[in-house]
Amino acid sequence: MTVPASVLVECPQCKAETLHEVLSGKLGGKSVSVLDSTVKCKDCGHVHHVTVKTPKPVEIPIVLSWLQESSRGKIVLGPDEVLSVGDEVMCGEMPTLVTSIESKGARVKSCKASKIDTVWAKRFDKLKIPFSVNNHGRTFSDFVMAVPDEEFFIGDILELNKKQVAIHSIRIEERTIRTGSALARDVVRVYGAVVRKTLQHGARPKD
Repeated sequence: MTVPASVLVECPQCKAETLHEVLSGKLGGKSVSVLDSTVKCKDCGHVHHVTVKTPKPVEIPIVLSWLQESSRGKIVLGPDEVLSVGDEVMCGEMPTLVTSIESKGARVKSCKASKIDTVWAKRFDKLKIPFSVNNHGRTFSDFVMAVPDEEFFIGDILELNKKQVAIHSIRIEERTIRTGSALARDVVRVYGAVVRKTLQHGARPKD
């Protein structure tokens, strides 16, 4: 850890908590980070000495899944920070969505970082959106890739399996919608039907 460029502490002159520039200082401590430094208030310019104690961040093992593959990494959180299933966190430069949390050998929905054993998450910069498509009485499955904030609209037509498919309903977490739209991040499955091709006036069907 390095000495921060600024800290938020109480200024004796302003009689309030203000942002201070760190002029000099050093970090120490084991269970907590201790910053012993000379600081300058950015509001009034008063220079004084402070000792700031903050809990050290914790490294949490994370199992990150992407399609059929998984990898291991670590995320860093404050020890009192609460992590919950469904939270979005960064693993390095990768946006991820927390899918499961283990604490003391049990799966929990939320937990303080200091008590978490392992986090499971999925990559969240791109999502695999599953489709079920009615092809004139038969159903086939396919998928498209989308970014989390991409919208899928009822009535949209897109190409799947070399066929034009119209979306007629979208399953989200707790219900199915048949009007409007849904963000990719909320989609469980999209349902559609192959668009029937109509003959132009005067045209004859091919034998």
